[in-house]
Amino acid sequence: MSLSCSGSHKPGLLHIAFNQDSTCIAIGTSEGIRIYHIETHQICYKDDIGAVGIVEMLFCTSLLAYVGAGDQPSLTPRKLTVLNTSSGTAIRDLTFSSSVLAVRLSRQR
Repeated sequence: MSLSCSGSHKPGLLHIAFNQDSTCIAIGTSEGIRIYHIETHQICYKDDIGAVGIVEMLFCTSLLAYVGAGDQPSLTPRKLTVLNTSSGTAIRDLTFSSSVLAVRLSRQR
């Protein structure tokens, strides 16, 4: 389940999504990405990269996919980035001809 907030990208919340087993919540803000653990209420990951319009987490792993909100050229809404939060490296950057509207991660190939 996810929720995207439309409108201007002023400071605040842009996207919220639970992971598949509902143990974590991924939040895209005008400042970056936040991952919180539901049971402990503690932050698991934080990256202030700029406005993120969509963020999804694969179960409770270190894999994360995000799409920028368009406030910076490197965070365009046409670019999907798959990130390993453990190492902090981008696994894959995919650029599309139009804006990415949604992201879903699965363990299936």
